[in-house]
Amino acid sequence: MDVSRETGARLGFALLAYMLGVTLIITLLPFQFGWPPRWRVMFTGGAVDVIANVLLFFPLGFLFRLARREGHRHTTLTVLWVGALLSMGIELAQLFEQERFTSVLDVTTNALGAWLGAATFDRLSPKTRVDGELVDRLSLELPLMGLVYLLVPLLWLNALASAGEFERSGMALLLGVFGASLLGGMQRFHFGPARSLDPRMTAAAGSLWFLAGAFPSLPSRPLVLLAGTALVGALTWRQGVHPHRATLGTRRFEVPLLMSAAPAYGAYLALQALTPLLDGIRPWGVGWGFPGVAAAWTKTEILRLLEQLAAFTLLGYMIAEFRGRDDASFGAALRRLFAWGGVGAATVEAIRGFQPYHGGSVARGLLALGAALYGGWLYYLQRAHVIQLLATLRRGTTDGGEDAV
Repeated sequence: MDVSRETGARLGFALLAYMLGVTLIITLLPFQFGWPPRWRVMFTGGAVDVIANVLLFFPLGFLFRLARREGHRHTTLTVLWVGALLSMGIELAQLFEQERFTSVLDVTTNALGAWLGAATFDRLSPKTRVDGELVDRLSLELPLMGLVYLLVPLLWLNALASAGEFERSGMALLLGVFGASLLGGMQRFHFGPARSLDPRMTAAAGSLWFLAGAFPSLPSRPLVLLAGTALVGALTWRQGVHPHRATLGTRRFEVPLLMSAAPAYGAYLALQALTPLLDGIRPWGVGWGFPGVAAAWTKTEILRLLEQLAAFTLLGYMIAEFRGRDDASFGAALRRLFAWGGVGAATVEAIRGFQPYHGGSVARGLLALGAALYGGWLYYLQRAHVIQLLATLRRGTTDGGEDAV
């Protein structure tokens, strides 16, 4: 049995579960179900809806292929039917959702998106190499790529939760800068020296990555979306064309690169915590539940809570990444994740204690801490996969009579 395939499948399954959860929540908000007075079924849709539905299921198809285990074979056609069945289940549920319309076209476009994701994985995975050896995971041998993948649902949620607020455009751009810094740095220190990609290809991938994540903002903020896409591509290219220094031209470049990119993400977290105070400041207060939230949560309130949880998932991944070489397992890192994740959650809720009509929330803070722990767990799944990939590579070079990496 190929152990690296098994560790990759576990990682892919965890990422798939995360993306699937976000997808289901986005498509079924605001969870106000009831027997409809009439059936609302649509057979057509606009171009924006078509593209959005394809992009929404693209990561699911990609990760579904990644999550397959040894001995479990399925074709891209299988992924097409799985995507169609999942979409049909969502559309049937939307028949009973008061603010939703069931669309036959959505089933077709969702299935197409899943198929395209699976086909993209099959096409690109044979081209991904570690030091010249074949690896069938799209750059998942680099733990930093996990952050790039996790940024996609965070960009979705940021765009959907914007409610037309201009200041949230700056938050999306900061996420774009963070992702571009990571992608450009990986081009500079890994893809470029290995001659697997050139800066233009990585820049194009960066632009498409941001476009896929921030696409829900097209109807409300088209200029911001286009500007962000161009900015991410240019920054990725700029970062990638710099010649790498020999001292960082190894796998140890990741922590220094993360440290250089982290200020952009820190600024995003700060804005996320401070933006609610733009409506004014009240005397500080905190509650055990969700003070100030109506009995029936609004769609925007749910999306902004989910955005905060997605942001803390990335934060937990980053905390684990910073000390990944010192803490050999998730259990060993748990105390650190609890400490730093708890400090981050407590700080955000302390700031939000001054938010008008809401205040701080113990429950929200605990959910954020749980999200940070989940992010740390994802990192250690990725780390286990990296270790197995390198072990497989060493065995291959040793068996071939070559020097081990």
